[in-house]
Amino acid sequence: MKPRTPDLRKLARRQRWMVWLVLIALASQCLPFLPWGQRGQYVMIMMLALSLLHLVAYVLMIIGVVLVLTAQGSHPVIVVLCGILMVAPCANFLLLVLVNRSVTRTLQRAGLHVGLMGVKEEEVERIVNPELCSGCGYNLTGNVSGYCPECGRAIEWAVSGWPG
Repeated sequence: MKPRTPDLRKLARRQRWMVWLVLIALASQCLPFLPWGQRGQYVMIMMLALSLLHLVAYVLMIIGVVLVLTAQGSHPVIVVLCGILMVAPCANFLLLVLVNRSVTRTLQRAGLHVGLMGVKEEEVERIVNPELCSGCGYNLTGNVSGYCPECGRAIEWAVSGWPG
């Protein structure tokens, strides 16, 4: 069975989504330790709300891992096993790190710069859209010179013909 080509748009978007979910889950775990002043019913309501927020972020992280692995083109058995492993308390953190590392490598192999919060949408579009220069993002519609007028980079499809 031939491995699927990853959908870079979905992969980058879902990776950013996962990073935000991890940050939300970490914040919901750390906020109760801040000095809130007097203990009372409002603090208890806030603690309950933070617990609910953490639970929602945790469930969305499980769904997110499945969606990221699917967008990356992983085998369905691996996707299911990873979804099950996300329920285990220590395994889920290790799995999140490994999946993020794998996604980062996939995006970097495609020529994208992956930062702390993932890849910017504009950069993904620059790489994926054949009408844009992969170097600077300049719109090359109607260009017949074979070079980008903005940055001077040779256009990949100039030799093989228009990709559309």
